[in-house]
Amino acid sequence: MKFGTSPLDIVIIGRSILSSVENPTAELYRGLINELAQRGHRTTFLEWHEPGKKYVRDMLKSPYCEVWTYESTEQLLEEYTYAIQCADVVLMGSMVEDTNRIADWIAEEARGITIYYDTNLSATIDHLQCRQDNTAFCLSAEKLQYFNLFLSTTGGPFLENLAKTYQIAQARPLYESVDPYTFYRTDTDKSYDLGFIGNFKPDRRELLETMLLGPAHRTPNRKFSLTGSGYTEVKWPKNLTYLEYLPETNLVDFYNRQHCSLVLSRADRRRMGYTPTRRLLAAAACGVPVLTDYWDGIEYFFEPHREVFCVNDEQDVLAVLYGQEDAHRRKIGGEARKRILEQHTTSHRAEQLLAYLAEITD
Repeated sequence: MKFGTSPLDIVIIGRSILSSVENPTAELYRGLINELAQRGHRTTFLEWHEPGKKYVRDMLKSPYCEVWTYESTEQLLEEYTYAIQCADVVLMGSMVEDTNRIADWIAEEARGITIYYDTNLSATIDHLQCRQDNTAFCLSAEKLQYFNLFLSTTGGPFLENLAKTYQIAQARPLYESVDPYTFYRTDTDKSYDLGFIGNFKPDRRELLETMLLGPAHRTPNRKFSLTGSGYTEVKWPKNLTYLEYLPETNLVDFYNRQHCSLVLSRADRRRMGYTPTRRLLAAAACGVPVLTDYWDGIEYFFEPHREVFCVNDEQDVLAVLYGQEDAHRRKIGGEARKRILEQHTTSHRAEQLLAYLAEITD
């Protein structure tokens, strides 16, 4: 395997990189592969396209890697074995159809470093503990040790316990990140006092009602916004603007139109902690003051009440919106953006990945 200053040949098998529709991992892979390409490394991305299914692509062709498709696991194993054998690094993402069979194939054919990148550790743990049957999409316990490196977008105690329980030699966090050239601060006029971006999730409905709809009802002279699909509410507060869909290219403008941005975690992420969401990092990168529910490990990414506001209920939200000077809120947003630029960009994650590879090859 070539390592050091020489370019690496990397093969990634993951969910679609060409379509981010209901696929948040697309942006994660795009950012990481882009940074690797800037460092001279070559990536080939393999993604499954179900025959006859119509795919909505927001990227027709990747500018920073080759994208090869396959229509079945049989086609993958038959046509791309040589690519796996020649690769310096083979990375398999979680939630790929026929996960265990593909893991067997990688273990048998790969000659370079092999990596499993888990972007939904909660689902993996639930599967391993028989709380949820995701056999087609989650690794079985015995195959966790097939890989030289186990990466996860969740760190902290849950990742450490998984490694200890299943004897994973190298388990490391590789958290979500954002590109500061994609998310940035602008001087756009403010349209909303508080906004939330996220599709409907039953497990955070109560939080949304408490943190967004409650303050909207209580302060009818203020303006609020909600963007996301799956909501069935027919009578929103009159001072709330609802958008079912917002293109990725409009996110920067939308964030910058908010005096403050609300970010709420799913229940499984709150339970596990140490899982910063891309929404949280994106809002912070735009310099918008962020209000978020508290979860274990948030201090590892942002200092509460100096870089983000941690809120527990409606009164906490109102206290930030109307009990804090605007200059203080802007300072909080500026500190969060500074933290992003120092620690949580796609460039930082690429460097961490390369450091992990160097650690293995030492």
